[in-house]
Amino acid sequence: MPALESSRIRGIVFDLWNTLAYNDHLPNPILALGNAFHLRHRPRWRKVLEEAMMRGKLAGIEDGIAALSRRTGVTLAAGAAEALADNWRAACTKSRLFPEVSEILERLGLRYRLGLLSNTQSFDNDIPGLSQLPFRARLFSCELGSLKPEPEMFVRMAELLGLPPSDLLMVGDNLEDDILGSEAAGLQALLIRRHGAPLSFKESHPDRQSLSTLRPLPEMLGA
Repeated sequence: MPALESSRIRGIVFDLWNTLAYNDHLPNPILALGNAFHLRHRPRWRKVLEEAMMRGKLAGIEDGIAALSRRTGVTLAAGAAEALADNWRAACTKSRLFPEVSEILERLGLRYRLGLLSNTQSFDNDIPGLSQLPFRARLFSCELGSLKPEPEMFVRMAELLGLPPSDLLMVGDNLEDDILGSEAAGLQALLIRRHGAPLSFKESHPDRQSLSTLRPLPEMLGA
């Protein structure tokens, strides 16, 4: 794992889901979509869902389900699509920030330019407390038309923060999208793995030291 050069870091970019926020609704809405469209047996099945729902702007979950149907060629019965939409809306009421996020980001925001960079859909992203976090820039895949780990996402975030990629640290839970993708674009990167978080990634990373919470981050950076 590349050694963290904390003296170079002037900005920190955070992934959203399972890095800053989580959703513990059952059944999990992403898993429910994966099951309904027969995706979960495929390698990297969540990328199919992201390509359909998170690369452009959609009006709501019904449009997302229709886009996923076009992408997969699977047509759902009307009742099944309605049940998925109802489950999604119920889940939206249970999205939360992890307990330490507000405190740690407020502290880091005093010294660093903070950014939010996420592969996510254009609807139903109202997470209590998220809008109060001290981000200088926010960028969702649905706005740019790109998905992590495509370099455009990281380059555009660096532009929005007014810093070169080499001055940024990416913090995220997806080894391929957040860590390897950002490093390929010239950022430093730090992996976080939340214990027990739904849909948390579990790729093998024998050479990667990961955090289980953001609490040690200020001390690691000398902030």
